[in-house]
Amino acid sequence: MVSPARAQARGSGGCPCPNDGRRRQTRPPLDGDSNDVRRACPPAAAWPSNHASTQAADRVARAASALAQDAADALLIERLHRAGIRPILLKGPVTARRLYPGEHRPRADCDLLVQPGQFAEARAVLVAAGLRPYDPCHYAQMLAHPTGQAVDLHWTLPVATVPAERVWAVLSRHAAEFRLGATVVAALDLPAHACHLVIHTVSVPARSQAARRDLDRAVARIPLATWREAMRVADELGARPAVVAALRTGSPTCRALADTLGLPVRVPFVQRLWLADTSQLLSAHQVLRAAPPERRRVMLRRWLLPTTAEIASWGERPEVRAATPAVLPPLGRLLWYRARQVVLFGAAAHRAARGSSVDLRPEEPAGVHPAPNAAIPVPRRVPRRS
Repeated sequence: MVSPARAQARGSGGCPCPNDGRRRQTRPPLDGDSNDVRRACPPAAAWPSNHASTQAADRVARAASALAQDAADALLIERLHRAGIRPILLKGPVTARRLYPGEHRPRADCDLLVQPGQFAEARAVLVAAGLRPYDPCHYAQMLAHPTGQAVDLHWTLPVATVPAERVWAVLSRHAAEFRLGATVVAALDLPAHACHLVIHTVSVPARSQAARRDLDRAVARIPLATWREAMRVADELGARPAVVAALRTGSPTCRALADTLGLPVRVPFVQRLWLADTSQLLSAHQVLRAAPPERRRVMLRRWLLPTTAEIASWGERPEVRAATPAVLPPLGRLLWYRARQVVLFGAAAHRAARGSSVDLRPEEPAGVHPAPNAAIPVPRRVPRRS
């Protein structure tokens, strides 16, 4: 339907041009001239668009940020190389390049796997580079720089049931060359990368929608033959039950892949609970179990009888600040957060009890769809060191 203003403009030979906000009248035609109003007003496609300019600027800024992040991570890996340590880049830029070509995939940190016997030396190298170590979990330790750069330094994978040395032996056989900035580093080849993407959804259960989106994208893009190889990698890592649980409780495309691979349908309740939990209580329990006895006593004391300084420190944690009212004092925020953890754990137990093959994830934003199947280039293998 044509608006009255536009109809009036057409009838009088004018055009509601956005350049000056007024209806521009055309003059009488001269010899050899035309009274076509398109000469008096540029086409709509030529009008300047602030929205398009803003989007282009955002894309440039995101690309520049990703390049700077890659360069900073490459410098850290070069430091490790000079110390005789050859880490394996687990995901992050590898996932972005293989699964999101031409798109922006934000990441918060860099995940590196090192040989278990070199973990202490690798941590010392990163600390010397200005990164501050945080409390370790049962498979990795996070180190962060004041600039915001963060590294998750792994000595094993979260759901692997074989010893850490065996994990390194398996994944080092699946190392492939990957260019990060100006540095050639070792990354996982496609089968091991696919296996790790599934493992990552289990290690951060329903708390990370990004991990689930990565998995959905991988299921859509990685060929079935590669997924069969990925299951063999999972067997070598002792992670098949966790991989089955992740696929069976994932999206419809994940469940269809599980059907095609002939994976069991039933998922044990404990694994469903772990996948559904957003309270982080099960994660805290795993950290407590993995800690040495003396460290375990300190952690229990800090949980049950925190000092005033520890309470204040808890209140400044990002996850506590994001989940509690800012008007509360530090002790109030801590109590609020812990009560919220109990409520979330109860809700997770209810979701896990509903069935053995259900989608345990919270609601995802609309409009998130995996890309159609496309060929992923096969990376070059890294020669094994003697």
